[in-house]
Amino acid sequence: MTGRMRALGGAAVAALTLILLQGCVTTQQTSLLQQSVYSLQQQVQDLDSRVQRVESAVFGTGEGQGPGRRSLAEMNARLDALKMEVAKLKGQLEEQQRAAAPIPAPTAAPASATPAPSGTTGSQAGVQIVTPPQDPEKALYSRSLESFQKGDYENALKGFRQFVDRYPQSDLADNALFWIGECHFMKGRYQEAIAAYQDVLDRYPKGNKVAYALLKQGAAFEKLGDKTAARILYERVIQQHPQTPQAEIAKKWLERVR
Repeated sequence: MTGRMRALGGAAVAALTLILLQGCVTTQQTSLLQQSVYSLQQQVQDLDSRVQRVESAVFGTGEGQGPGRRSLAEMNARLDALKMEVAKLKGQLEEQQRAAAPIPAPTAAPASATPAPSGTTGSQAGVQIVTPPQDPEKALYSRSLESFQKGDYENALKGFRQFVDRYPQSDLADNALFWIGECHFMKGRYQEAIAAYQDVLDRYPKGNKVAYALLKQGAAFEKLGDKTAARILYERVIQQHPQTPQAEIAKKWLERVR
């Protein structure tokens, strides 16, 4: 599983990035890029489902701070990072498409106009692609995820907290809050993890981490020995999010706390 994730992040993403950085693209190249991005998105969705199944197997053993759970947390972080890379590539593709759009016929240049740089004259001059500076929002999130992947949970926690403080309206804010909970969970600070997962539920009730936050909140209560609270939360996942992979996991975990 980890090998495939690395292959996706290394081969497919690197290939797309290389094409995007080559400068102007032809219509055929643009079409190929679109197909590649779509294919990568499909692979991410498939990988997401596989990670959920692995998670069910790992947590189904009832292990504590075992290597399986640590590896799974790292896999989830890799998956999140890969999704961000897909989004970034889509943005770069849109920029390339705009840059490659037909250029209006030039009008007569005023006498004081600055001459074109040597080697790029008239209609033969290609469109110059200027790579914009990295978005500080995405950069902070990526650095925090990287720290999490390395097992540096304290620095990851610091980074995700900064992210939530600086970018509370970001589409990634609920994800950052969720990863704050995961940092605490991985350190065995289950009360703090429960509070962070609750922040996800309270502040971003329509976000994409709601079902997962409920599930992991239940897992944290179970680690604390409160099977009643864990059972209630697992049942809530099943009732409120019946079509999600988390609901399938909750059904299995529910058997442990009945």
